[in-house]
Amino acid sequence: MTAQSDDESSGAAEAFRRHGGASGLMELREIQARRAQLDADELALIDRARRAGSTWPAIAAALGLSSRQAAEQRRHRLAQAAERDSRPQRAELDQGYGETLAALRKSAVDLHLRIGADRRWDARFPRAALVRETLSAAPDAPPGALYDLVAEALADLSTHPLPHPPTMPTGSAALPADPAAGSTVSPAGSAARSAGAGGTRGGRVQGLPVPLRAAVGRLRARFEEARPG
Repeated sequence: MTAQSDDESSGAAEAFRRHGGASGLMELREIQARRAQLDADELALIDRARRAGSTWPAIAAALGLSSRQAAEQRRHRLAQAAERDSRPQRAELDQGYGETLAALRKSAVDLHLRIGADRRWDARFPRAALVRETLSAAPDAPPGALYDLVAEALADLSTHPLPHPPTMPTGSAALPADPAAGSTVSPAGSAARSAGAGGTRGGRVQGLPVPLRAAVGRLRARFEEARPG
């Protein structure tokens, strides 16, 4: 009787250890998923604060970080993690559609993440907020819908025309283009260059920072490559 009881106790203990180990592994996996969700929530809150006008030093203080550089680096890490975590889902959606669609989706996701870091984005041109909202659907949009939403975003990006450079009086003095080099450029040429630097060709959005303009250019190039027929 005693031996049977000992065997039952030993079996129960072994079953508990096996069950407890499996349960522990499951809970560890759940922690990983919860951590990813917290990171996604933090990224969304940082971007919301930026759109509301918060500065990087203020965000750093809210996060308990020591500097604006630390806050910017944290946002960059979170954005990279979000892009990396979405890759399996994007690959599954784009399976069978070739590399051009995958490249189009990647460029759309990249532009949306860059927009999120831009505090002034929603005020840069009349349809800027709509572009941001449209591109937010890029990570999990079906292939056909992805092409349509990118087309819509690019159309909205093209609605804000560049200003004409001001007309300068005849005979205006030339301005130095590079004091070190000693070369000169006319004021009209300087104004035209400034206007051109603030926008993209073909009457598209002006005043975008260089990284955003580059991201828009990549999206437009991938869109042309993926264009049907």
